[in-house]
Amino acid sequence: MSSSPYEFQYNPNLPSEETIVAHCLGLGFVPGTTIVDPSTKSVIAWIKYGPNVTIDEARTQDWTAKALRDAGASDLQVPRVFHAFTAEYYGCPIGYIAMEFIEGIDCDSNDVELVAKAVQTLISLEAPPTATLGHIGGGTRSIVHSFFPEWLPNANYKSDQDFYAHIHKILKFLHIDFHGDISRHGRFLCPCDFNPGNFRKRTMEDGRLVLVALDFRATCFMPLPFIEVAMGKTQDDFSRKVVRKIAYPHQRSDSATVLLSASGSLVQYGPKPVALPSGVSRRMNDS
Repeated sequence: MSSSPYEFQYNPNLPSEETIVAHCLGLGFVPGTTIVDPSTKSVIAWIKYGPNVTIDEARTQDWTAKALRDAGASDLQVPRVFHAFTAEYYGCPIGYIAMEFIEGIDCDSNDVELVAKAVQTLISLEAPPTATLGHIGGGTRSIVHSFFPEWLPNANYKSDQDFYAHIHKILKFLHIDFHGDISRHGRFLCPCDFNPGNFRKRTMEDGRLVLVALDFRATCFMPLPFIEVAMGKTQDDFSRKVVRKIAYPHQRSDSATVLLSASGSLVQYGPKPVALPSGVSRRMNDS
């Protein structure tokens, strides 16, 4: 396969998109699968695929892998991405991410401290100056965050300013008194899903235990208070334990408390967006 247009890591052994699709569809819709070289039996790549898998997620994952490398992180890894694409399946777009296969054991309920340390590292990564909120390359409309019912704003934001305007209009709609400015906060990587299945542990040759972060669907760039919101919105016992173990690396914000209150009130309105600002339309069918 030729090199990717998204500056992913080149893998000359990766088969064609058609071969990858046929292999995956032959297995049905499972969380992921390996692609193996038939002659050497060695693993070429791990394939994540499904209707909610996107190229923007892949670009965020690959950016994170490189950012961790550049930061000299030694106890957390993210698989490099080789290729990402979409293919139609009975009229429905299915996303495919071919990534580096990192062997290890999936984390479980006993790995609270390990996952907390990994999340702490991820939320310390600042967005590059040219990035919008949301996923790399996806624009502000690609935001995935637990502030919103079903984690999606379902709004066609054209810019970060559209998002900020929407948040302020939501607060006004809900009669929540707020005089702050969300846009003044720094933008950092914000994971929302702390499920242990999203992390894998591996033992290195020197005996070190390293964690691998695997799923970036609900990880994108957000203003700092939204990291606290994500931590405050955890629902399961494991995630709440993880949050309690995180040494939060940023200054706490009063805005987070206001946003948490607003998020709780939004539930009654369901996934349909409320209080959209002028010029921002509802997002329909990922259009």
